[in-house]
Amino acid sequence: MDICVVLVTYNRCEALEKTLAAYAAQTRSPRAILVVDNHSTDGTAALLAAWAGEGRYVLTLPENRGGSGGFYAGMARALLTDCDWLFLSDDDAVPAPDALEQLQRFEEKASSNTVALCCAVWGEKGIVTGHRARVKAHTLLGIKDAPVPIRAYKKECFTLDFFSYVGTCVRADALRAAGLCREEFFIYSDDFEHALRVGAEGEMLCVPAAVIYHADNNPYTRQATWRDYYATRNLLLMYRAHFGRFAAARRALLRRLSAARSFNVQKMRVISAAIRDAKRGVTGLHPVYRPGWKPKN
Repeated sequence: MDICVVLVTYNRCEALEKTLAAYAAQTRSPRAILVVDNHSTDGTAALLAAWAGEGRYVLTLPENRGGSGGFYAGMARALLTDCDWLFLSDDDAVPAPDALEQLQRFEEKASSNTVALCCAVWGEKGIVTGHRARVKAHTLLGIKDAPVPIRAYKKECFTLDFFSYVGTCVRADALRAAGLCREEFFIYSDDFEHALRVGAEGEMLCVPAAVIYHADNNPYTRQATWRDYYATRNLLLMYRAHFGRFAAARRALLRRLSAARSFNVQKMRVISAAIRDAKRGVTGLHPVYRPGWKPKN
């Protein structure tokens, strides 16, 4: 199991330095590590210049293309290596010392049909279940995704339909067959949408013995942020593409109701814009809701 780690970073120099140290301390080292720098403006460039060397590569993008664009570029470059697995993760996700070893041990006895092996994601309060999810079908309510229940983490492994790009190891040939993530999403749902296509190539499993630590970043809050737009628009685009218009319409209604319960007019406007654009198939950066946007008082 030859692994190429692909990390995407943007203006988190201190977190990245800690994360890179964790990969250097792995009990089984990856074949290569590729860091995609999304045009950081802090000290990231200097850190990576000093870090780069044999088996350590840096891909600097000419602009911030978001997590989606960063992972797209990183996977495309990593597939040019002779590594047969790509380990996808964030710059602030710290693997346990034996995380890669645990995946490699499991891969030795896994089925040849296995196309993804995922770590268990831990936060400050324990396992963060939202990173590993399954499709749930409801006769009256349509289709929805739901986190794999915590009890599943007591098993040696469990199946899943969705993964996040936090400690997820994907077979290179499955990526070539399924295609890469949708770079035009910019941020959010690019990983879940990609997982549906990768899962069509074979079995995807989570291996709870392999642990990675990451804070639980929930984009859905009562306050209006630029993230609301992409979290909503891309989720609806994914549902429409894979589950149909009815499923997408149902999720849009739920997002409207959730925004209404926040009693925040600005948030309702952002969500409404995202729903309109999802119906029209709009992708990429919104002219208003860009990183750093804040609602006016």
